[in-house]
Amino acid sequence: MGAFESFRKAYGALKDSTKVGLAKVNSEFKHLDVAIVKATNHVERPPKDRHVKKIISATSAVVPRADVVYCIHALYKRLLKTKNWIVKSSSLLSLL
Repeated sequence: MGAFESFRKAYGALKDSTKVGLAKVNSEFKHLDVAIVKATNHVERPPKDRHVKKIISATSAVVPRADVVYCIHALYKRLLKTKNWIVKSSSLLSLL
């Protein structure tokens, strides 16, 4: 692994931790935004079950429709903003 690749991984981890911090402060749906960022992070491994379960429960039939729309929009926005294939594939898996 070259220096550039390790820099990209460190930069991705920094971006993820910054996004989590911003979600905890600025969001009305703190728990959901944090779960989305943690489920679609830059690490090459499947997302943790607890984060995926939060996303799935946020899109269930018992949740108000506005909350479901917010969750889908947040995942879609995360998908569009990134250029990293790991984040894109995690976002797509979370949408399913």
